[in-house]
Amino acid sequence: MDLHDFADVAMNYDYFLPEIVKDSYYLKDFEEFHFALAEKYGGAGILDIACGTGALTVPLAKSGYDVAALDLSAPMVDVTREKLRKANLYAELHTANMTDFNIGRKFSLFIIARSGFMHLLTPLEQRRTLLNIKGHMTNGGVLTFNHFQPHPTIQAKMMQASTNEYHFRAEYINSDGKKERISEALAYDHITQVMRGNWRFESLDDSGNVIAARIRPQAMRHTYRQEMEYLFELCGYEILNAYNNYCRDAAKDNFIWVVRKMI
Repeated sequence: MDLHDFADVAMNYDYFLPEIVKDSYYLKDFEEFHFALAEKYGGAGILDIACGTGALTVPLAKSGYDVAALDLSAPMVDVTREKLRKANLYAELHTANMTDFNIGRKFSLFIIARSGFMHLLTPLEQRRTLLNIKGHMTNGGVLTFNHFQPHPTIQAKMMQASTNEYHFRAEYINSDGKKERISEALAYDHITQVMRGNWRFESLDDSGNVIAARIRPQAMRHTYRQEMEYLFELCGYEILNAYNNYCRDAAKDNFIWVVRKMI
């Protein structure tokens, strides 16, 4: 299981994520970037993969796009469903794995946002996902997703790390109005290229004392640019663009891919 599979994480995701990513330069213009792609390529339907709590599903549905969404985490899908219900909106929702979902229709635009692709932990899972998406694509369909270029200095440090040694990540007010603290303990395996460990959520009283704690697992794979370029070629995609951020700067240490199904 991954941390996203837990109901408490899904319930609080929209509360702690802004604190986690507030210093992330690459997220500026996140929604604008995807809406521009939707306008250009989404005419025959959009599939939001690893949709999480609906950060794109809900605004796309609100703007009138034909959007469907899926996530492996049932609690995340439930949060998205409730948001749509409250806004009196509709999107076709599925609880499914991106490696082998079967929706029974084709789409012209596929989005895997917020590093969802990095939760595929083997090259086989990555290849299966790209081929499965292509099988659901209209001719000339487009896919966008992001991942981080592995950084040797950070990798070397994480190879010496322990999954029992926690470091502060963020503090936030949860869905119940209570203060919580997040710490993480992650280590890197250079053979599998997988970063694996745990997040620890600590509930705090008014004096800042820990009154409860829960551990949630986390795992993500680091993928090099050359690997992705080869996977695209192997799976029948052509690269349209690679950006470093959603402001469309040239790719450097982050990759936001926009690729198209080859006919």
